[in-house]
Amino acid sequence: MGRTTEGEPQGSNDAPLQPRLWAQFLATLGASMAVGGWAVGIGIGSLCVDQLSRGIGGFVLTAEQQVWIVTSNFLGTVVGSAVAGKLSKRFGARNTMLWCCVPAVAGFIVTAFAKCYNTLLIGRLIVGLFSGPAFVLHVFYISAVASPQYRGFLALLPDIVYMVYVILSLVLGVYFPWWWAAIISAALFALPTAVALLIAPSDPVYLLRTGRLIEAKKAARFFGIRLPNPEPTTTEEGVSHKSTWTLVKQPRHYRPLLLSAALLLGVAFCGYMAVLSYSLVFLRTLGSTLDATVVSVLLCVIRIVAVGLVSVLIDRLGRRVLLLFSAAGMTASYLALAAYFYIPSLAQFTHMPLLALILAISFFCMGVGPVPWCVIGEIVPARLSDAGGAALVLFYNITSLIGVQVFPPLLAALGIGGVFAAHAGVTGAILLLVAAAVPETRGLSLQQIEELFEDKDEEYTLVTAVGTPVGYNTFSGA
Repeated sequence: MGRTTEGEPQGSNDAPLQPRLWAQFLATLGASMAVGGWAVGIGIGSLCVDQLSRGIGGFVLTAEQQVWIVTSNFLGTVVGSAVAGKLSKRFGARNTMLWCCVPAVAGFIVTAFAKCYNTLLIGRLIVGLFSGPAFVLHVFYISAVASPQYRGFLALLPDIVYMVYVILSLVLGVYFPWWWAAIISAALFALPTAVALLIAPSDPVYLLRTGRLIEAKKAARFFGIRLPNPEPTTTEEGVSHKSTWTLVKQPRHYRPLLLSAALLLGVAFCGYMAVLSYSLVFLRTLGSTLDATVVSVLLCVIRIVAVGLVSVLIDRLGRRVLLLFSAAGMTASYLALAAYFYIPSLAQFTHMPLLALILAISFFCMGVGPVPWCVIGEIVPARLSDAGGAALVLFYNITSLIGVQVFPPLLAALGIGGVFAAHAGVTGAILLLVAAAVPETRGLSLQQIEELFEDKDEEYTLVTAVGTPVGYNTFSGA
């Protein structure tokens, strides 16, 4: 996936192209809805566990089986994301996301007709398996078709879309049993995805890499972007394992990969995904008198509103400002939530835990949740976007799986206060990481961003990475 802002303009003259926002938005929407299968999987998993625990569904799950039903979506995604790079090299990101919708829908059908734990688990694994490639590829497909001035906004659209799908599955659970909710949700994710991605073409970088210059030019004109310069080390067959490893050993390549992995590690263990996955069950343990489904939907709505706000601010305030603000707010909110369970005098404020949790999730949605994916789509080098992107999302899914798996036993061992004190430590570490190492990429072309990680006249340090606002003023434009 690639670098869409460099290269020569299309056509016979050098007049600047007018970006076609509607075309870029359509492609982004299609890629975002492709990830909707993964999001619906989260919502249906929470719904299954909640309704089966209340006797809706004809069979009963043990506590251990409940954990596996919730996390099976992530386990399938781990495997699916592992093969995403190879599928992308062979078929392209757009085609892979499009055709993976078919078996993902089949997984939802298996889920809906499950009459026992084993069948339900298999259906959930299938959904995760064929949602995994889209989870990887949508980030780099969007970066490849978006103009610099719209890239920040478009990169956050998937976050809004898949929260809509989580809400959809939870709301359907109010009116339908979980098996009908699974079928309806699957149809509402797959059909719009197919329409959007059948209209939008593959990204120009993939078409160039496979030798289809004419199609690449047509795709570039469709999106209103410049045709990228072909990478000199790529071929029709892509980068070999040997040359990939040679690239990874170069500082300009391993630095952004390590930084991306560190950000994703923080996102996986900051507590949000565990709370979302067990939302209906966990919210009942807080002792709130509010309906758990209503609160779960409210948390998703908060994320949509927050990400919508961030999509407006990200290209004005920058990535670093939002990440710092978000991590600091999450840390303070988690500490307040933990304090409620450790300080007896706070027991009179019965709504404090829920309010602190809502604040923490709100801050998460303003930066730590959506912004790292935007940053990763920008800083991962073009030559490694297939292999590196797949490896990063595989890493994220494995760590998320671990985080979701250990949440119930940690809750039992440490209590709510102890668990969220630990989460406060994680978000505090994210705050330090962003302050020390994350560069500001606002307004920079993708090639300029890649140059930030190169060795210049001085040795690379965390300080030189952070000092990019000064460097930004020296660039001629994005």
